[in-house]
This record gives sequence, C-alpha cells and structure tokens, in this order.
Amino acid sequence: MRNALRLLGIGLILAGMTLGGFKVFQDWRSDHAYMHAQQALREEFQKSAAHPKAAPEKKPAAHEGQALAVLRIPRFGPQYAPVVVQGVSQASLRKGPGHFPGTAMPGETGNFALAGHRTGWGQPFNRLPELRKGDAVTVERQGKSATYRVTRTKVVKPTDVGVVLPVPDRPAAEPDKARITLTTCTDRGPDGTYVHRFVVWGELAER
Repeated sequence: MRNALRLLGIGLILAGMTLGGFKVFQDWRSDHAYMHAQQALREEFQKSAAHPKAAPEKKPAAHEGQALAVLRIPRFGPQYAPVVVQGVSQASLRKGPGHFPGTAMPGETGNFALAGHRTGWGQPFNRLPELRKGDAVTVERQGKSATYRVTRTKVVKPTDVGVVLPVPDRPAAEPDKARITLTTCTDRGPDGTYVHRFVVWGELAER
C-alpha cells in the first residue's frame, strides 16, 4: 500500500511537471508569435509614416489587424512602445493591443479605447495596474502624437461595456473631451476564465 501511494505521488508530480512544461512551451510560443507580429507591424507603421498619403482632415482607420498607432507609457520605460492594431478580435489581440472599432481616433473628441492581453501573447498590458493618476500615455499616429493623463482606474465585470463609451459609463452623454481607455483581463475564476477587467481612463493633455 505504501509503495502504491508513493508511486501515485510520483505520478502526480510527473504529471504536474508535464503540464507545467507544456504551459511554459505555450507561453514561449505565443510570445514568439507576438514578437514576430510586432516586428512586421513596426515595419508597416514606419513605412506608412515615411510615405504619408494626401488625405482629408479625418483619415480612415486601418483595416482589422493592421498597424494603427504606437503606444508609449513612460512609467513602463523607454523600451515600451507596442504597435496598436485596428480591431479587438482574438487574432488581432495576438498581434498587439487593439483599438475598439467605432471608438475615437487618437486626439479626437470621444474615447480612444484599447484592449490588450495581460498574460500570454506578449502581455502588453500586464503592468496596467501600476499606472497612477497623472501618468502620461502617448499615442503616435501619422506623424502626430496625443498625450493623455491618467484620471482613474477601476476593476469591472466583463459585461460592463459602458467603460468604452464616448463618455464612459454615461450612455446618453455627448462627448466633450478627448479620452483614452485601456482595458485588460484580471482575476481568473475556478474554471480558468477571467472574471474581471482592469480599466484605466485618461484625458487628453496635449497634442
């Protein structure tokens, strides 16, 4: 009986090591794919910046999954500069932070709303909870930049879609400022799914 229990214990340890190793491999593979996608997006972004097209004042957004802007957050260091893509589909968010379709563009009146992974796929938003009121968040697009200042943060449920409205949590309000919203996942439930979202809001300070 004692030997059987010992063998069972060894089996559980080995199983845990196998699962742990598989998780490490999955994370490595997703991060590698993210870095490769970011490099391609950076080249795409730099090419479009070097050869801007004549366009009306209001420029169209990129297509789903295409490079849209570069995000810089000084609190995260000078190397932090992920390329933001258009769209928040699963495929798009595996490339980088994604822009919610239908929300404002950088610097525009309304809400420039972004989502990004906190774990896996480069985890570009894993440090969002470190942001404090007054921190700068700069978005660069088409040779221009818009700098926002963080105003507040909040943990919400995934069903709380009001966080990305033109005026967050006020569906009937008309936008009167240029705002930014950054959202990411937090707190896994017993079944492994995320039960909350971490949200950062900011307002335009300069452009």
